[in-house]
Amino acid sequence: MKKEYIVIISLILFVTCFLITLQYRTIRQSETEATRLKNENELRDEINEWKDMYEANMYKIQELESKITDYKNAASQNNKTVELLNNEIEDLKILSGLAQLQGGGVIVTLDDTRAINQIASDVGYYDPNVFVIHDSDILAVINELRAAGAEAISINGQRILANTEIRCVGPVIQINGIRLTAPFKISAIGSPDMLAASLKLRGGIVDNLTQSNIDVIIEKTDTIIIPKYDKVLEYKYASPVEEEK
Repeated sequence: MKKEYIVIISLILFVTCFLITLQYRTIRQSETEATRLKNENELRDEINEWKDMYEANMYKIQELESKITDYKNAASQNNKTVELLNNEIEDLKILSGLAQLQGGGVIVTLDDTRAINQIASDVGYYDPNVFVIHDSDILAVINELRAAGAEAISINGQRILANTEIRCVGPVIQINGIRLTAPFKISAIGSPDMLAASLKLRGGIVDNLTQSNIDVIIEKTDTIIIPKYDKVLEYKYASPVEEEK
């Protein structure tokens, strides 16, 4: 009886130990599984957080790249606008005579020294107030040059503009408020052949001048420098008319 009792107790102890061990392992496994699940969830949350940050940064990068593209396009447009404005300004400076120009053309020299000497010889004395070249002669030469396509003209270094006055003042000729004396060198940029031919037409300006003993020398050249107008252009009474829209 005692032996059977010992066997039963041993079996109970064995079963108890087995159940305790099994429960312990189950608890450990549950804790491990819970820890693993917790770690996975934390990692997943962290991954999602990083993913959100990445997407936000990518959006910002794309936004900045778009702005950079806009700035580049705007800068390109501004450069084109500035270039067009500069070209227009240069064209206006040329048309207004405010730019120095160079090119091929002719130099026409008018000298009345021989004519004045002839007059002095005829009357027996030299009169310094006598002059043969008149403002009308110079205007006739300028008009002929312009009709032949002259693009820029100067006389003794004075740029000729639309509002340039050319008039006789005693024994001298006044141009742009400056008094000039002979010889007069008229420089004109244009086709050298066409400009020279227009002046040498039979019965033209050169024939008329030579009949008055005025020496006319016409030089064709590939390089002429026409100075810019060196005074201030002012319009006190004229103003532009606004175009109707």
